[in-house]
Amino acid sequence: MKFRSLLFVVCIAFILFASVAVKPQDSEIEKIISEVSVDTQKGAIFNYTYLMRFSFHRHKFGGRKFTRLYEAILPSRYSVERFFGHPLILVEDSENALTDEQIRNTRQFVAEQLQKIEEAKDDKAANNERPAEDGGYWTVGFSSNGQRLKIDVLQLLKNVKLSNLQRTELNGRKIISIEFMPNTTATFEKSLSYLPKIEGQIRIDETDKRIIAIEGYAPGEFAKWKDKTDEERRREAVFLFQQAKVEEGFWFPQVVRLNFNKHPEIFEEVELEFAFSNYKKSRVDIDFQEKQEQKTEASPTKQ
Repeated sequence: MKFRSLLFVVCIAFILFASVAVKPQDSEIEKIISEVSVDTQKGAIFNYTYLMRFSFHRHKFGGRKFTRLYEAILPSRYSVERFFGHPLILVEDSENALTDEQIRNTRQFVAEQLQKIEEAKDDKAANNERPAEDGGYWTVGFSSNGQRLKIDVLQLLKNVKLSNLQRTELNGRKIISIEFMPNTTATFEKSLSYLPKIEGQIRIDETDKRIIAIEGYAPGEFAKWKDKTDEERRREAVFLFQQAKVEEGFWFPQVVRLNFNKHPEIFEEVELEFAFSNYKKSRVDIDFQEKQEQKTEASPTKQ
């Protein structure tokens, strides 16, 4: 009887000690997530160009895969208080051959739009024109045959259970890793309905307070892969959001991937990837007179 009483006291003491020990880490995790959720680089992408390669596997239609390469050209100025969709120029399509004329015409159209944007007055934005809060992480969407999916980092950060804060150092930079689990009580719009079904880890650059990568796995899968190399681990992820730091010091997306075909018993089947590269800070000067002359000179060859 005395032994049982002593055991009970020891157990209670251990539980109380454990709960006290966990609270400071929970508080620190909350502080870190709060910091990385603040957009510290508003408007940083303006005046950049970049390439985006989109890949989509049609597993339901014979397994065909198509890829498209886009070039994005951003204006030098734009109100950060308004929603802005990046102008994209399709330069390669695995399923349709593009002519030089098609690409040239698209560039001309985008150039005209950019000039209008840069010359526009900074009028106050209406409520429906204002961008949704995103923490400075790009929101990427996909729609096909009635299926719509969205990658929204801020919604993930706000609606998961976080634990196991770890600190490491990689190539002289301090890295934070935090594990996350699904929050089954959270509610999401249909395009984000996969979020309560993934678990994984978040990696953060502690100095810049920017997310390096978010890796999401099917329930129960993260424990199998957490100690593998980055390459091995990320190959098994069903959700991947990865960023890279550019020369000017900003963090921009590098890879955004969903591969739900690994677990069709859990997710609606889809496999797609957005790969971003060639970020270049430049001023695209638009000379319409020169472009018009080029168009006039080229016109006889079309006849």
